[in-house]
Amino acid sequence: MSKQVIINADDFGLSPGVNEGIIQAYQAGGITSTSMMVNMPGFDHALSLARSLPDLGIGLHFNLTYGRPVSDPALVPSLVNPDGSFHHGQCGLIRDFADIAKELDAQWNVLVQAFLSPTHLDSHQLLHQNDPIIFKIMAEKAIRENIPLRRSQVRHASPDMPAPRMTDTILLDTYGDHEGLQRMLQHLSTLPDGITEIVCHPGYVDDALREISNWLDIREHELAVFVSQDVPRTIQALGIVPINYRALMETTEEPCELPPIQMTSPLKPIEKRRPRHMRQRLLKRQRMAKVRRLSKKRRMLRRSSSTRKRV
Repeated sequence: MSKQVIINADDFGLSPGVNEGIIQAYQAGGITSTSMMVNMPGFDHALSLARSLPDLGIGLHFNLTYGRPVSDPALVPSLVNPDGSFHHGQCGLIRDFADIAKELDAQWNVLVQAFLSPTHLDSHQLLHQNDPIIFKIMAEKAIRENIPLRRSQVRHASPDMPAPRMTDTILLDTYGDHEGLQRMLQHLSTLPDGITEIVCHPGYVDDALREISNWLDIREHELAVFVSQDVPRTIQALGIVPINYRALMETTEEPCELPPIQMTSPLKPIEKRRPRHMRQRLLKRQRMAKVRRLSKKRRMLRRSSSTRKRV
């Protein structure tokens, strides 16, 4: 069985700087696919870039946490804050099934009306991988549109629902530290048989990105990995076939039950792992805070002792 790889850059359309980084990585041969955020400041810029690159696979990066909905906020009340912006984050949220489906259709239609044919569906911040309701809605959409869905640890929302087309494996990792390139090459050298998707987030940091995301320097570190010629050279040397999601769309097989999920990354989910330099900075701040607390405690003890002596 052959080894095939989709290297997908998330967040196309997030900002012009992110867009430029993704295109640079594609032109260097480091990625084969991307997924578009249609409600973000860089969307129009991303469209202008995408139209000149017909071989770049572009899917919909369904977003419920950044910016504002494509739908009228009044029509999707469970998804938004009082100001009409999306709830930022996922913990403790109760989203209405109909509101999610309505916004998914709206975002899909924006991409289709821009004369792009989406190659697949995935979601921002692992929404459909963490939430079985969102998975069900997106799986049904993928089946209706006859396109693949990014693999999820949620098997199926119901036993009688047919499975959308998905890759055999998904690899979630980050490449923002000094070992990023080495780790990426290691992943390629141990790739399993079948189709694997590798998820990444290359891009340049710009003012638009700083206003909406705290996922900053890591994007430029990842960009350095995916513009490196070591990535396409290793793919070629190992006989791996680089593809995008169109390869899954072109299969004549009917969607069927897939083998168990293989989550190959030992790391935490993408949005939760800080780059090494940030972790070191955080540990340093924590140590300094501990020292300050101990110093304060000693001063209080000395004052207490001095007061008792005077009494």
